[in-house]
Amino acid sequence: MIAKAIKGRGFRGVLAYDLGKEQARVIDSNMTGRTPRELAQEFGAVRKLRPGLGKAVLHVSLSAAPGEQLSDAQWTQIAGRYLAGMGLDDNQYLLTRHADTRHEHVHLLVNRVRCDGGVASDSHDYRRQEIIMRAVERDFGLQQLRPSVEAPRRAASRGEIEAGLRTGVASTRQRLQQLCDAAITGCASFTAFMQRLAAAGVALVPVTQRNDSTLAGLSYRLDGVLMKGSDLGRGYSPMGLAKRGVHYDKERDLAAVGHCREHGAAGRAGVQNGAAAPGEAGQRRGTGGASGAASAGDGGTDGRDAPDDAAAGPRRHAPGGTVPAPDRDGDERLAQRGASGTRERPGNRLQQPYAVAAPVPAGRAGGHDDGAARQRIVALSGTCPQAAERAGRAAAGRADPARDRSLEAVRGQMTALGCAQFIVRLVQARDGKQETRQWSGLELLRSLAWLKRMNARGYDVTLRPAGQHGLVLLDGLQQDDLQRLDARGWHSAAVVEVQHGRFQAWIKLSVHPVADALRGQAASRLASDLCRSGSAITVAECGALAGLTCHASAMAEGQAARYALLHASSGAVAAAAATGLERMAHPPDPSPPPRLAMPQGAVRKRSGGRAR
Repeated sequence: MIAKAIKGRGFRGVLAYDLGKEQARVIDSNMTGRTPRELAQEFGAVRKLRPGLGKAVLHVSLSAAPGEQLSDAQWTQIAGRYLAGMGLDDNQYLLTRHADTRHEHVHLLVNRVRCDGGVASDSHDYRRQEIIMRAVERDFGLQQLRPSVEAPRRAASRGEIEAGLRTGVASTRQRLQQLCDAAITGCASFTAFMQRLAAAGVALVPVTQRNDSTLAGLSYRLDGVLMKGSDLGRGYSPMGLAKRGVHYDKERDLAAVGHCREHGAAGRAGVQNGAAAPGEAGQRRGTGGASGAASAGDGGTDGRDAPDDAAAGPRRHAPGGTVPAPDRDGDERLAQRGASGTRERPGNRLQQPYAVAAPVPAGRAGGHDDGAARQRIVALSGTCPQAAERAGRAAAGRADPARDRSLEAVRGQMTALGCAQFIVRLVQARDGKQETRQWSGLELLRSLAWLKRMNARGYDVTLRPAGQHGLVLLDGLQQDDLQRLDARGWHSAAVVEVQHGRFQAWIKLSVHPVADALRGQAASRLASDLCRSGSAITVAECGALAGLTCHASAMAEGQAARYALLHASSGAVAAAAATGLERMAHPPDPSPPPRLAMPQGAVRKRSGGRAR
């Protein structure tokens, strides 16, 4: 039995939902009204006794497991148990039964304001309702669920479940749980556990006591988000790991703990506890565990919150480029940053950022192994599939958890372009929603963790130089086109592979700004010359940011999303650029038509037609 409680402000909308469903039936109430309007007026009359109370509406959904059948009388008894246990037995309520899903459920609408003007306490309400539901399961012979305080894994929150249903992918917390579960399998030591997670892109941040020899707590960092072990569940703390077979020995694992502290607590750019990233706050406010919401603290999800057609298998991919779409938390709003980003400080250099961005996100929705995470690293590094296997075995001990291949790719791309300011554009691949930022190279590097989170939620990230510059961008190139450009002296300063066999090439005409008209003429001429060979080359304004996923192009071609890989980053000016620009800027004057020479012995005629 699952109970979901939501507090709101208006009765009329909830009444329209509860009573407007097909086959909806009121099975119990202490109200006199019968229509939504009459009931809303009756609720409102009592609510006026406490006008300062913002959320006076309590809407509770009580759901049985699939296959369990209860009569109206039993549902009435269960609702009465809930009202009494929550201190609401003297409040106005309406109990409605719905039949629109495969599992039986009822909706309980309660006025938190009592008829005497008092307000029912909601202190520890999630925990209290979980205790009530466990007792109901026992007394009515229903399916028994493990209490959240005993569950090793913290269940998904309501927001995570809804986002998963919309997007089909797991949240950051769920991915961390999946990767940790995969790393725990067959693992006996903390050192091996740390190495497996490092190979999957997860950094451990230990909390130690007694001269750093006693392991007192653990935090996990993925994609710039730092989550405590308690955020994941009791099974991810040092004691929980020991119960699952991962034992910590201070003599054997002290070096691993020191390595984790050195790389995990060195102040890398990202989101720390208490300062959740945009869109991550919903994940961090789970109602399982100590908070005890029956909706999330039931010890696991069994599909009762999902529509009947919500089952969808995970997408697979092969090493070398194609990767599954990572976490997107649905319709979370974009971070409210300034239009021009943070201010550039004097003396900063692009090659010396203040902080290193977070590791590449890893994992796949619905999976319970860290193979996908390793394949994502392989996709970014371009290594062979055998390296992915070694990453989890012998080579795992040599993996550097602090290395961020996305950061390396972005830094290489920006260094090759050589611009001081960039226009960064984020476009939601599904609905076209856009956001634009103007950052320096340093600010872009510092914002990379946030950009990766937005990219994981379905936003394509592109960039272009800000202001006047000397670069042109060609899109849709193939490998042969790149070779033809090199052969003609138009070698690229930076090349990004956005899809398999499809490239974007940044060609540097000059290290100094070039007039827009001249740049456009050069780009059009290069594109038209290449199109003669049969390629579909276009001139683009914004190019993909290396190291991030290209969603829109994959959706248009019906393929799995791929990472934009930095193919080349010489940063050099094209050898033929100076001559080509000179010819375009100063085209030679058209020469007069050549004069025909007179044959020897010919007689030139006068205009009158008489010979001399």
